[in-house]
Amino acid sequence: MDTELNAEEEVNTGVNRLVAEIDRAVGLIEGLRRENADLKRRCHDLEEQVAQQERTLSQMQAERDRLQTIYEENASLIEKKGEIVDKIEAMLSRLDTVKIE
Repeated sequence: MDTELNAEEEVNTGVNRLVAEIDRAVGLIEGLRRENADLKRRCHDLEEQVAQQERTLSQMQAERDRLQTIYEENASLIEKKGEIVDKIEAMLSRLDTVKIE
């Protein structure tokens, strides 16, 4: 009977260890599931941030292009203004020579 009792104790010990390992494994799985859910949420949040930053970048590029066009138009106007001022000065100079004669 001692042998049966020892065998039964060994089986019980083994079953208890198995149950403990299963409980530990279930705990780990639950923890990993929570961590996975958290990582998915964070990934989704980061994807939203990237999308927002891409929209902002696109808007900023459009604004930069608009400002570049305005700058180029203003530079052209300034150049034309300089030409007009030169022509007016030339006309005034010609008028001054007419008055002197």
